[in-house]
Amino acid sequence: MASEMFVELDYTTGKKLGLEITAGSLLAPLKITTENVAHRDLETSLSMADNVDLYTLAREAGSIVFIVEDHTRHSPVLETLEYLKFEFGRRAISWDKVKLLVATGTHRKMTEIELIEKFASFLASTEIIQHDAADGSEMKDFGNYMNVPLRINRNVESDLLVAIGSIVPHRFSGWSGGAKMVVPGVASYETVFQSHRMAILNSSADVGVVENEFRDLIDETGSRVGLDFIINYYYGKDGTVKGCVSGDHITAHRRGVELAKGELLRVFDHRSDITVISSYPSTTDFWQGGKALYTADLITKDGGDIIMVSPLNEGFGDHPAFAKLLRLKSAEILEELDGLTAQDPLAYVAAYAVKNIMERKRVHIVSDTAYRSMFDEIGLSVHDDLQKTIDSIKAKDREIVVLENSYILPQVETTMEVKL
Repeated sequence: MASEMFVELDYTTGKKLGLEITAGSLLAPLKITTENVAHRDLETSLSMADNVDLYTLAREAGSIVFIVEDHTRHSPVLETLEYLKFEFGRRAISWDKVKLLVATGTHRKMTEIELIEKFASFLASTEIIQHDAADGSEMKDFGNYMNVPLRINRNVESDLLVAIGSIVPHRFSGWSGGAKMVVPGVASYETVFQSHRMAILNSSADVGVVENEFRDLIDETGSRVGLDFIINYYYGKDGTVKGCVSGDHITAHRRGVELAKGELLRVFDHRSDITVISSYPSTTDFWQGGKALYTADLITKDGGDIIMVSPLNEGFGDHPAFAKLLRLKSAEILEELDGLTAQDPLAYVAAYAVKNIMERKRVHIVSDTAYRSMFDEIGLSVHDDLQKTIDSIKAKDREIVVLENSYILPQVETTMEVKL
């Protein structure tokens, strides 16, 4: 009798889902990268930040803006702000000149409860501005780049502009972090749409691709708006913070990407028949959690199966058109991208990326979401039990890859491989 292996996937914070797989079916990576480096914590990272001293910049600045993540991201923003405020005080730098600009992108604004969880006492001590991509009056024109209008929240104008975020694999920009907190973080809706449209139609961007056209646009925008400094965290495969990079928004970011790759990259010599992946930490809705499909797509054969594990407590998220568009064929969505004047054009870009995967691979969702019927309507089957789902599609000699969360970056390295 074949032996069974027990694996676990992250579901939500503090909760995992278990799965038994026949040992011979589990496709293991050829190698797991482990960089033998001394990881820098926040304090050390700031002290070694590209020969730039953040505290000197802060002391000389009349106004300071920190661009920070919203509720859909999971960097230790609160702990970073607490540390910086303490160090400002120790150095007699006034915190009163600090504003927080929340990089909501096109997400909804944070609720009062979410603001309390994210910023705690800073709600009372610091001015907090939630970006609104639809509010044209709040945008400043920074010209065009690659035929994309660069209209950015005017609150970036300050004597010192700092972005606090994270570096993880990303479909449209290759990796998050750096000036991505500016685009799409605090950009106008038109800028977000046009940049993502470019990434779909005219860019080599994909999950884990470091240099690409969208990243060029991001970096250029960061320079134009005067992004002076970044504090970016990177993670291990278990989702815990491994280290921090600080300094110039381009050079520090690239250093962080290499460190992140050292933690997250898993190299295989061929693709799997079945990939099981958790969307964690993006678990709120399918708009965010669906990013797990982009990662699974890298390692799954065409004609294969992807099983995505995610709570999806808010269904499809803030873009109602997204769910409706997934009923169309990808070619139909792509055709409408040209000359698009619809109310939510960004939904077309995301829907095209997801539908393209759905047409090449069978997608299954394991979730306790209350929005099951909405997923069923567009052909995304929702299941309650992970083990039963994998058992129902498991055929003889089918190989399985398990990605415990969406931090992990799978990569196929072989010149002999033919994508089936």
